Amino acid sequence: MIEVTDEVLDDMVQAIVREVAPERIYLFGSRARGEARQDSDVDLLVVVGDPFGPEHNRFQEINRIYRALSAFRIPNDVLLYSSEEFAKWSRSLNHVVGRCVREGKLLYARS
Repeated sequence: MIEVTDEVLDDMVQAIVREVAPERIYLFGSRARGEARQDSDVDLLVVVGDPFGPEHNRFQEINRIYRALSAFRIPNDVLLYSSEEFAKWSRSLNHVVGRCVREGKLLYARS
């Protein structure tokens, strides 16, 4: 298994950016908390601008992300939200988005 360094995380982020042009990417979970073990996966939350619907399919987008990340051979879990969904849930105490905002690490923000 490949060691997950900051450089590897940056390469993973750039692969996602090339694939779906997100607004933001967060690292969350054990790696963001500094509690990761060697076998821990990489938990990422990706925020895209457009709402999901018939013209913008969440499952197609997330499959594109997983294909882009498959080259890294690192277990990962990706959550994908529209900016509208992200705004709705970002202040929630009990939703993964709210926890990610409070406890996660922002890896990428489109300028």
